[in-house]
Amino acid sequence: MPYTVAKARPLTARRVLIVGSPNSWKTTALLDWPKPLHILSYPGEKGHETIPRGVEGISSYVWEADAAEKTSSTAVVTEVMRLGLEIIGGKYGPCQTFAGDGLQKLYSQILNSVTGGAYFQGEEFEPRLYARSHEQFRFCLDRIMSSTVPFAVFTCWDGKEPDNPDLKSMSPTHVYPNLPGKMAKDIMGEFAIVVYAEVKHPAVAGQGKSDGTWQLLPHGKVWGAAIKAPKAVVERLPVKIPQSFERLEQVLQAAQKE
Repeated sequence: MPYTVAKARPLTARRVLIVGSPNSWKTTALLDWPKPLHILSYPGEKGHETIPRGVEGISSYVWEADAAEKTSSTAVVTEVMRLGLEIIGGKYGPCQTFAGDGLQKLYSQILNSVTGGAYFQGEEFEPRLYARSHEQFRFCLDRIMSSTVPFAVFTCWDGKEPDNPDLKSMSPTHVYPNLPGKMAKDIMGEFAIVVYAEVKHPAVAGQGKSDGTWQLLPHGKVWGAAIKAPKAVVERLPVKIPQSFERLEQVLQAAQKE
């Protein structure tokens, strides 16, 4: 039957979205997730340059196409989904963690497919097509999220969203995932854990190292961070932690034990 009685289970980083600006160590952070780790870089994503090659337990998949080659976005999305399902299905070896790098790039391909190529060509299209692209994006994401793969983690650029879309430029803004329209906020509901990545660099070269953090809860200008858990557990979580899968697991478990 469709419904089952919900059973208690520990809060863990099973399904995670890492949001942040370019060069905020989002892709690098994926390397901390349990191995065997399979990282699928969505077409157009450049973060794959930071992924080490030839390391046992880490497999990287990069879209390569001739610059002059005209591949339809529909074909691109089909290929991406085929490969993703093959990875979690074990075709390329055991998969403990599936990592999708650059969700904003996947969404762009879906939107271009839905609009018949108008999006990439800068042409106008019916606004109602956004709704269709939202649903196709959810479908693609859910195929991985609802699978039995133990861990699934994704990255996405950040962007500013108006608090009141009706006021447009007059409205205050907060930072959310950089996805078009309602999906910028709707995607927050698709993940149990959304963290916001930041990197602070030393003011003077040679004095100290850069410091990377994850924001776990909405605070200040960043609302693109959240943990789905009982209120008492969330209240015990720190706002920020070092960028580390192990540290994330530790603070989640500690908040539950208390």
